[in-house]
Amino acid sequence: MQFQVPQFIDIEDKVIGPFTLKQFLYLAGGGALLFLLFKIVKFLIFLLLAVPIVSLTIALAFIKVNNQSFITVIKNSLGFLKKPDFYIWKKQKAKRKIEEKKLPKIIKAMPIKRKMKPKHKERLQEISWKINIEK
Repeated sequence: MQFQVPQFIDIEDKVIGPFTLKQFLYLAGGGALLFLLFKIVKFLIFLLLAVPIVSLTIALAFIKVNNQSFITVIKNSLGFLKKPDFYIWKKQKAKRKIEEKKLPKIIKAMPIKRKMKPKHKERLQEISWKINIEK
């Protein structure tokens, strides 16, 4: 049994003339909005509002940035402005506040212990032992 494998799956079908369905809907929506503005407002105001509407409609229908549609680029840009990413190199540990029960402290007089100085040989052995443990 042989099956045909689709070759161009990333290309949208041309549904209405040379336009895809999305392109046609963007152009039809922009045209309908322009028609409503033409009927509602004065001609000078219509001209001022028509320029950005036509440019946005054409951009939505035809412009792609890095193989992404213009609406995706706008959505990603607004999402980034709404919540930008912060990268932290060294995260500080949060200090936990532990509630300790307040008990009366009993202080006892402890005799002072005097430390005797270790001999040089014992001191060298102690330093050597600390270095070996840290490795």
